[in-house]
Amino acid sequence: MKPYTPWVFRVQPYPGESFGHFLSRFRLANQLSSKGLARVLGLTEKTVAFWEVPSRLRSPNHQQLSLLAPLVGLDIEHLAAMLPPPRPQMYLATRLCAACYREAPAHKVAWQLVANPNCDRHQLNLLSACPVCGTCFELPALWEKGCCGECGSPFEQMVIYQQPSLSTQK
Repeated sequence: MKPYTPWVFRVQPYPGESFGHFLSRFRLANQLSSKGLARVLGLTEKTVAFWEVPSRLRSPNHQQLSLLAPLVGLDIEHLAAMLPPPRPQMYLATRLCAACYREAPAHKVAWQLVANPNCDRHQLNLLSACPVCGTCFELPALWEKGCCGECGSPFEQMVIYQQPSLSTQK
């Protein structure tokens, strides 16, 4: 008898999307908690939950990626490309380029790197708090509705508050 394979909704990654944001979108589409995903993969809940918090610098290893890849329908190399580079200096507060988010509603790993204070694509300063209410952004894993968790301001409309980077003002 063939083993039971559960129905899984596939989620397509956006270009440059962070691993944690992709994983949270996959979990939401499949109504899985971190604990549920951990159970499916045969891992601890803590292990999977840490993958969605960029500042924890806990990325899945090759063996864990090989468990996850067939479930999410991507190859290991594609998943590995979504991870932050080894030993990066990460900006602890979640950051956002509203102009990028307007084009593709996904958190990008490049926004969290300390070396990138600006969006390379739009030459705008990255936002680390809602410009309307001042609340720090939630973890990308919680960006279910694409808006500030406190006041509900849509991320894509925050572009009017972004300032051009200093390097483009010369």
